[in-house]
Amino acid sequence: MERNLRQLLADKISGNQLGLWLLVPEHLRLGTWDLLCGWTGCPTPNVQPRLALQLVHEAALCVTGVRQGRSLSQKGFEVANGLPFVATDQAIHDLLSAHTVQEAQRLQVALGQLRRASGDFPGQLLAIDPHRLHSCTKRQMVRFREDSRFKAVKVAQTFFCLDAQSSQPVCFTSASAARTVAQATPSCSKWSKPSSSPQASALWSWPTASISTANW
Repeated sequence: MERNLRQLLADKISGNQLGLWLLVPEHLRLGTWDLLCGWTGCPTPNVQPRLALQLVHEAALCVTGVRQGRSLSQKGFEVANGLPFVATDQAIHDLLSAHTVQEAQRLQVALGQLRRASGDFPGQLLAIDPHRLHSCTKRQMVRFREDSRFKAVKVAQTFFCLDAQSSQPVCFTSASAARTVAQATPSCSKWSKPSSSPQASALWSWPTASISTANW
C-alpha cells in the first residue's frame, strides 16, 4: 500500500480533489490523525485510520457518493486519505461495524475538548438544533409529514449541539423518529459538557417556534 501511494505521488497528481490538501494544516492543529488512530485502535501503518480519514474527507466535500464513483477521472482524493485507492462500501461498512456508538461519542468529546482549548468556541451558550432526515430503513418507525401536501415518510431524528455565540458545532446525536428535543437534551448534555463551560446554558427550539432555555 505504501509503495503504491509513493508511486502516485512520484507520478504527480493533477485533479479537482486536491483542495482537500488545504485541510492538512487544520488536521495538524486538531490532531485528527491521532484521534482517528485512537478511535480505530490501530497504529499508523494500518489501513483502518486511512479509511476513517476517507469518511472525514467525504463529509468535508459534503457528498455521500464518492464511493459510488470509484473510477475517478480526476485523481487526488484517495491520496489525501493516505490510500492508493478509494475504499469500497463494504470496507467502510466493516470499519463502522467494528466500533460502537459509545466509541464514536467519545471521539466527539475528545475533538470538542481540543477545539475549545484551541479557542474555536467559548462554550457558554449552547443551542440544540433538531433535524429530521429522510430514512430508507425497513424498520417500523413513526412517519413524519412536514407539509399536508406531501406524503408522510420515515425520518431519522438527529440533534446537533452548536455553540450559539460562534455558530460552531460541538457534537451531535441521533435517535428514533419519536424522540423529542426534551428527551434528547440529557444525552446532548452528557456528551457536550466536557467541551463546554461549567456555567453553560442550553437553548433549543422546535418546529412550533417555541424556545426554551435551561442550565446545562
